[in-house]
Parts: sequence; structure tokens; C-alpha cells
Amino acid sequence: MDWDSATGLLAVILALGMPVFIVGIIFLFMYRSNAEKQKTLRMAIEKSDSLPPEFLDSLKSLQKKPRTSANDVRAGLILIAIALGLVALDAVTHSYMIGTLAGVAAIPGFIGIALLILGIVGSRKQ
Repeated sequence: MDWDSATGLLAVILALGMPVFIVGIIFLFMYRSNAEKQKTLRMAIEKSDSLPPEFLDSLKSLQKKPRTSANDVRAGLILIAIALGLVALDAVTHSYMIGTLAGVAAIPGFIGIALLILGIVGSRKQ
């Protein structure tokens, strides 16, 4: 393998691996923070010390928030906007003729429409 092909291979590996690496670091810090909070809480309960109210308020961030129909509507609108942006990009780059990128845009578009319908139906039930 010559130097040019090795450099190209390294560039592809770095370009595809960097987003995975960044997301991994973010999840590592989130996990470590939650683990430290749980360890502190466990030690405080074992020693039966009083916990400051600020610490108890920070524990509320560990709980998952329930999904609501407003979350589905918001996610649906975001996906529809992404699909429309891809269609607009495709139309502008191909002299206002819709090409293959519009087909790719259909995927987030239809998922967004489904989430939008799900959110509207869910809000009517409540």
C-alpha cells in the first residue's frame, strides 16, 4: 500500500469515526455524572446525613420525563422541515428540477407526517 492510499483510508476512517467518538464522549460524561450522583446519595443514606435541598433538586434531572403528544407534534414538524429543506436544496442545485435527493427526503418527511398524526390523535384523546 502506498502513502497516498493510506492517507485516503485514514481520512475516511477519521471522517466517519469522529462523530461516533464525540457522541461516545458525551455519553461517557453523562454516565459518569449520574454514577457520581448515585454514589453520593448512597453514601449519604448510609451515614444518614441530611441532604441539601439543591442536591435533591438535581436528582429530579435523573428522572425521565413522560412522553406527551406535544413531543410527537414537535418531532414531526422538525422532520417535515428537514424533508422540505432537502427538497429545496435538491431543487436549487438541479436548476429547479426535483431529482434523487427528493426521494431521500421522503423518508424523514413520511416519518414526520406519521408523528404529526400521532401527536394530533394523542392530544384529542386527552
